[in-house]
Amino acid sequence: MTDGIGQALLQAVSATRGHFLYESGHHGDLWLDLDSLFLDAARMRGWAAALAGQAAGLRAEIVCGPLTGGAFLAQFIAAELGLGFIHAERSVENGTVQYRIPPPLAATLAERRVLVVDDAINAGSALGLTLAELRRHGALPAGIACLLTLGEAAGRIAAAKGVTLLALAALERGMWRPEDCPLCAAGTPLVPPPTIAP
Repeated sequence: MTDGIGQALLQAVSATRGHFLYESGHHGDLWLDLDSLFLDAARMRGWAAALAGQAAGLRAEIVCGPLTGGAFLAQFIAAELGLGFIHAERSVENGTVQYRIPPPLAATLAERRVLVVDDAINAGSALGLTLAELRRHGALPAGIACLLTLGEAAGRIAAAKGVTLLALAALERGMWRPEDCPLCAAGTPLVPPPTIAP
């Protein structure tokens, strides 16, 4: 199912198996180093162009991505499509993670069709919070695009919003609520995400 572009993406991504805590609060058995994908800007531009080609018929007016990776990819795609670009910034408000669009950018969103972009969609927390923030400002979702999906969350979110999901590749992984995690049940400790040596 994965074409040559998707295969190249899967070969480029650095994946580590283990027992990890995701931003969503879920536990999972796969950690991806996505930041390293952006080191080769020409390669990333090619992936963005492939997604932009698929998104051309969605009638988007603006492209939005959550910082950091989603915003970087969204900016590439916006340039390919000749569209405006905005980003959503992660913040913690009263202990709850939010993604907020800066006020000067949010003022441009009412009734505009927005393509929401992320580098990878796992549990979908950044995607879901960005979509909620766009809705808060009166924007209309035009579609969802990403380099990579992990599991079924991206498809469920797209179906719930009634929009098209575009992805270059997919990876399978285990993801569970903490109370249902088989790795916890087996006594496997959580480990910190791997870091890349400088």
